[in-house]
Amino acid sequence: MAEPRPAVRAVALLFSMAVAGGLIGFAWERFAYVQPADPIERVTQEDMLTQPEPAQLSRSPWEAGILERALSHFPPYPHGSRPEVLAADYLGQDAPIAVVWFTTQDSPDQVLTHYSATLVDAGLPAMGHRYNENAGYVGYWSPATKEVHLVSALAQGGETTVFVSSGQMAPLLEGTPQVPQWIPMPAAAEDASALNFQLEGATQYTVSARVPESTVAQAETYFREDFEKKGWTVTELHAPDDVGAELEVRRGAVFGLVMLRRQMPSPDVMVHLSLTERHTASREGSPEETQ
Repeated sequence: MAEPRPAVRAVALLFSMAVAGGLIGFAWERFAYVQPADPIERVTQEDMLTQPEPAQLSRSPWEAGILERALSHFPPYPHGSRPEVLAADYLGQDAPIAVVWFTTQDSPDQVLTHYSATLVDAGLPAMGHRYNENAGYVGYWSPATKEVHLVSALAQGGETTVFVSSGQMAPLLEGTPQVPQWIPMPAAAEDASALNFQLEGATQYTVSARVPESTVAQAETYFREDFEKKGWTVTELHAPDDVGAELEVRRGAVFGLVMLRRQMPSPDVMVHLSLTERHTASREGSPEETQ
């Protein structure tokens, strides 16, 4: 039986939003080169959900609540570092979300295979996707509550960063998401999602979409040429190959990343844009003023 379309969109959206939470919580540079937490031999449920021993770092009541919201839906990963709170409720009060993270020396495939088997053994309708060997997710969607519970894994800097998230995605699936006109997007793009995050002193624009029947090289050429045509400075961080490509873009007070990934085995390309606008007194050169 084919997976229900709302469930597919909800799961994919939470993956994007959990990763967006990572970019917000760490900032890109720290996210890419973050030092791993002190590893422990085996994480227990008590380590994850209760106050640690006095000799260990303590949890605030707020942190304990976020950890319980995200982690209570999954057993501990046997080879992970101590879970830490990443972000919560950054999508607004109508779309509550809790995201925590930990690291492991295991590959994303090992992490996702472990949790996929765990969900199947528990009789839950596991859903998942592997974007490539370095990224993917597995989890389940509750039709009754419209909640998504997800484990997302990304290979970064010689280790795997794992996001465990729980979110109410239904409000974000209502209506058609509008991508700001100043952000390039191919006419053939499908399943677009666009969200704005109001940060201290900045606004972050996060856009995700799928370009069917395309190649990484074609998508990279489109975004590079369109951004340059609109006056952006474009720097190639990762040249197009069979897996993906990355571009850094800058214009005035706005900077960000364009990340392209081939959605194997289908001939589709996943698009993730994360653009941050620093606020100034005059807001001179803002995206809306310089479309």
